[in-house]
Amino acid sequence: MLLRNLAMAVGLGMVGFFSSVVFATPASASLTVCNRAGSKAFVAISYYSDGNIWSKGWLQLNPGSCGTAFAGRVSNSDIGVYAETFTGVVESGDVRRCVVWVNVQPSWTIRNADNSARCQGKGREMKGFRVFKTNDSPDYTYEVFD
Repeated sequence: MLLRNLAMAVGLGMVGFFSSVVFATPASASLTVCNRAGSKAFVAISYYSDGNIWSKGWLQLNPGSCGTAFAGRVSNSDIGVYAETFTGVVESGDVRRCVVWVNVQPSWTIRNADNSARCQGKGREMKGFRVFKTNDSPDYTYEVFD
């Protein structure tokens, strides 16, 4: 009887262990941006979520530092990055999204950021974002250079 109870306990323990491995919650994922430029960088991102194009800024990074630009799973996403430093534009592309100047509003999020009509108002401007694919990675690191 003792041997049977021990075998049952070990079996249930193994089931519990394998269940926790199979059904474990995924680790937090994110888009990290690292500043490899020679001066402070101001980074804005754009992404697609809930049927809308969003832009968000400003992640402010000192030279050599990294920060989380987007918390959440980014696998198989098209992410856009626009970055400026005190010495000028560092990262840009030809996909236009709305941003708010950092001296007007240091933190913002804009829905329908691809619509220039939504970019009217003080300190708003359409900027060119460089868009890249994150492939299968649940998190991604992007580096900004001079």
